[in-house]
Amino acid sequence: MSGNDLAIVERVILSRRTVKSFTGAALDRATIERLLTLALWAPNHRMHQPWRFAVLDQPAVARLAAFLRGEPAIAAWPDPAKAQAKLGKLLDRLPQAGALIQVAWVRDADPAIDLEDHAATAAAVEHILLGAQAQGLASYWSSTAALAHPATMRWCGFDPAREAHLGCLWLGVAAETPPAPPRRPLDQVARFL
Repeated sequence: MSGNDLAIVERVILSRRTVKSFTGAALDRATIERLLTLALWAPNHRMHQPWRFAVLDQPAVARLAAFLRGEPAIAAWPDPAKAQAKLGKLLDRLPQAGALIQVAWVRDADPAIDLEDHAATAAAVEHILLGAQAQGLASYWSSTAALAHPATMRWCGFDPAREAHLGCLWLGVAAETPPAPPRRPLDQVARFL
């Protein structure tokens, strides 16, 4: 490894954006598998490897949209006053995705281990997001309530009694990329002792 390698990693990290507007171009399975393989290398305590992924290609995304339309409980969860509008917005946006990856982690009864496993799964997600950026793809880490609903989790093959939703990763080709949001200066978030 060299200083040039750090420059490459730095460029990928600094150029990654949350993109919510995709062209609708499909992603091939090989690309998704390559990104998921990066996730497997995330640091995780005791090699629990707690992450679990459900990959939705475009036909599966269409089936998911049909499922969500047919589940009235999802349209009212968690806040009936806002959920219907949010679900409508989600359903409008779903066809734009190149692919979705639902992400969960296996819960542990020990709160300390569960927290470690949650953090490890978040690190796995970051590996996917950075891999997508390096591949020239856009991404969005979503916490949309309809996608976290226990019925949606079961539809994706997860067991909500054992696995917790961490988020849904939207992947695809960007229709537009937003500018970089401002970040706090390092001296506001780091303390050198």
